[in-house]
Amino acid sequence: MKTITVGTAKSEPGKLTYGHIDAMDLPTGIVDRIPVIIAQGTEEGPTFFLTANIHGNELTGIAIIHELMTEDLAKSLRGTVVAIPTQNPAGFRRYTRYPDYDERDPNRAFPEGRFAKKEEDDEDKKYPKPYEQVARKLYEYFDKYADYHLDFHNHTLRSISYSILDRIFYKDDSDKEEAEKLAEQQKGMVEAFGMFGSADFPAKKYINLKYHRSASGAVLNSLRRPAFTVELGSNNVLVPEVIAESIKGTRNVLRWAGMLDGAMEEISDFGIERPPKRVRRIEHPRAPQSGIVKLLVDPGQLVKAGDPIAKFTDMHGRPIGDGFIRTEQDGIMIALRDKMDVYPNDIVSEMGVEDDEPIIAQYPPPKE
Repeated sequence: MKTITVGTAKSEPGKLTYGHIDAMDLPTGIVDRIPVIIAQGTEEGPTFFLTANIHGNELTGIAIIHELMTEDLAKSLRGTVVAIPTQNPAGFRRYTRYPDYDERDPNRAFPEGRFAKKEEDDEDKKYPKPYEQVARKLYEYFDKYADYHLDFHNHTLRSISYSILDRIFYKDDSDKEEAEKLAEQQKGMVEAFGMFGSADFPAKKYINLKYHRSASGAVLNSLRRPAFTVELGSNNVLVPEVIAESIKGTRNVLRWAGMLDGAMEEISDFGIERPPKRVRRIEHPRAPQSGIVKLLVDPGQLVKAGDPIAKFTDMHGRPIGDGFIRTEQDGIMIALRDKMDVYPNDIVSEMGVEDDEPIIAQYPPPKE
């Protein structure tokens, strides 16, 4: 069996092993450490990375990893599972999205890889920000060992559980076939996991939001290994049913990768009625002006253009306009705002609408 060494954790066939990665030296003289668990089978096979809690208040993935990574798993595997319960221990301790040493989104900090513009003379690139340094360490382990990657997240307080199909980018025709193959592999992983799936934002917005520098986005688009993100409903809390279904889904993805025997386990969609066609994420509707919103829909609800999404009033309770914020799109409600107050152009909800964009896209786009 191939030996996998991640930080101080070293694989042993048929066993669970534990260790850590030294993430960041702190000014107080101690080191922030990222925990690592390795389950290795007794037969050769792929190496699958499971990661969680890159946003410190997104908790479900920690529980999934704790319950999934057992001695029984190690004994039944072909290959190796490397699990990282928290990629952001500083944020976890504070119960916040960001670590205390870097108030930037840690899931936009992974190396730019093939998206780096070598001709740019950017001094900031010579001095990576604190979490960029941590992300680089993780990325190096992904690069060295990962054949597959799954990153666990939570969305917002009122949201559905769903998997994300990332956009996949190629440079030219010689690169396009590889991108198409990756897209099929990513689709296979998402379908194996079993929960509702949504494509991500269109290519231009995907790049503008730096999603190619997310953990799974970087593994997929720069390292060219199959990877995806799953959003597991509410953050800040643990929902036992979501944990249980996600463990089944993760085992199914390991079966898809040829690492576990047995039939695929049936996964609950928690009552979600799936749209007939593939959807993509959209931040819609938005508030036309400042006011108070009182939501009228539930996560997972199918809506039609013109349906009211929220009551819309001033602080005295008097209607603004016709008293409603309405959707201009048919689709499914993915996540709902968890505050009452809004300002002009604030997002009231996130929806899934019919995806008319290709999953693969050329980058940089060809000049017209």
